[in-house]
Amino acid sequence: MADAELKKAFTELKNKSVETATRIKAVDNQVKKIEQCKNRGKHAELTYMEVKQTSGDTKLYESVGRMFVLEDQDTILEQLKDRAANSRESIQKLENQKSYLSKNLKESENALRELVESKKTTIAK
Repeated sequence: MADAELKKAFTELKNKSVETATRIKAVDNQVKKIEQCKNRGKHAELTYMEVKQTSGDTKLYESVGRMFVLEDQDTILEQLKDRAANSRESIQKLENQKSYLSKNLKESENALRELVESKKTTIAK
């Protein structure tokens, strides 16, 4: 009876470990996305600094698809702040997700080790 329960627990933990490892690989594949978010955020910050230095009477245009739309400086500055903030949030979410999954995988692996050790000690007795 205990053997069947142990086998079931072992199988569940093993499946959880495999699933978590797969999810971590998926997050690792998003490293490229993190880099893109960093580049987008950096671009927005640099553009913000340049636009902030312009005088109030300078005509500023925003790219919308294949055309450019005349916008006032405050609107452009606000949009650039939003882009930079969104990039930082995306990066933070992806990094938090990866650390959570890594921690979850370690816990699963430790539980598997403990289960195997308890099985060994039960068999040795």
